[in-house]
Amino acid sequence: ARLFLISGARQTGATADRGAMASRDMVQAAPKVAGEWLINASILQCQDAFFGRVHFTENGELVYMAGGTELIGRGVGKWLAEGPVVGFQVDIFQYQSTSTRHVENEPHRFRGVARMPATQTTWVGEWYFCPWQQPPRLVGKFQCNRRSFGPLGSTSGAGDVEDMPKDAKLAVLAKLDKFNDMPPMLEKRWIPHHISSDVPDVHYVRNFLDPKQVEEIERVIDRSCEWERMATRDTQEFGSAQRCSCGRSLTRSDLPQWQNNMINALQNLGAFHPVLYPANNVRLNAYTPGQGIYPHMDGPVYYPRAAIVSLGSQCVFDFYPREDYDEDKRGFSWDRDKEVPSGPELPPGVRPKISIMLEPGSLLIMSGDAFTRHRHGIQAVEEDEITPMVKNAKDIGLEVGDSLRRGRRVSLTIRHLLPRCHCPNII
Repeated sequence: ARLFLISGARQTGATADRGAMASRDMVQAAPKVAGEWLINASILQCQDAFFGRVHFTENGELVYMAGGTELIGRGVGKWLAEGPVVGFQVDIFQYQSTSTRHVENEPHRFRGVARMPATQTTWVGEWYFCPWQQPPRLVGKFQCNRRSFGPLGSTSGAGDVEDMPKDAKLAVLAKLDKFNDMPPMLEKRWIPHHISSDVPDVHYVRNFLDPKQVEEIERVIDRSCEWERMATRDTQEFGSAQRCSCGRSLTRSDLPQWQNNMINALQNLGAFHPVLYPANNVRLNAYTPGQGIYPHMDGPVYYPRAAIVSLGSQCVFDFYPREDYDEDKRGFSWDRDKEVPSGPELPPGVRPKISIMLEPGSLLIMSGDAFTRHRHGIQAVEEDEITPMVKNAKDIGLEVGDSLRRGRRVSLTIRHLLPRCHCPNII
């Protein structure tokens, strides 16, 4: 079966243990735990490393949103109870609103464990950092206040963590350990589509869309798109509108339903991290023979992953050698001459490190280093020549020296544009 047709929703530890979470202990804990709290937590010597709001639902789920004006953050997780002990685990993406650095490819995972709140106002417990495939580490403590109770003080002045019954605490920790789902792109279904090369984190799916789907999407695009004409391509962006009131983010605009359907399929397959919610930005590019796009990196305005769906003609897509640069000096500027995000000049004579032949209906996903440290581009030619660098040439029946004439090609680049403020109705 093609990857596009594999199950709708990802099956996680949360699904497998949903029955256990609806236990008598959860029912008794929900009135004291469920609802919205202010939360902060310390990490080693850093007080108040996390500060924001957390909402616990009655069915064992939680959502975190960073507070203040300098941090942008969101997280999702689960909570459970065993006797008088409550534990929760949350995956958090968090970054400074003014940062020009890329966010991490995966969220940081934390967990809190405490005696069940004795009152409806305050709560203090142990705070753990949970590195991937390593035991959790006790790094500090967390405290919560009901929002209606008033401001939350620093963790340096928080009360002591109450003693917890050992058996109940160990039972909570054991149940939380079952929630350690692997990063979505490491799931077995993606292994056959991984491109093994010196450019890491590249996946290619040949038949993500079948020919009928390709034709239907092309018809929708031709009927509805209002192209911006550029020298290197025609383009239209969906999902974002004008700048917000503070000027640091873009306001959200609704995506067409057919784009939402594709994004939901990618989200269900784990192509975009569930902590970030579905991708929110789609860029359509249309190329005629002889057009291409200058080697570039998309930049830290996005979560470091892009999914590219190809329609129409094939083309060779190039990745260039890894570059080390100071992310703090990069910025978010646009190169009007090259019509790509700004970056240092490409040194003379630099050739692609690897290339991928993108077929109609295919899906290319680049993540991590491939997104943040390797330029990508399409040469402005009328014919694609198969070189030894084309990693998938043999898989699709091509040999070195073959050439394919291009026709009109349309691509959808799907990404998650990151917010840079807390204004309403932003991306």
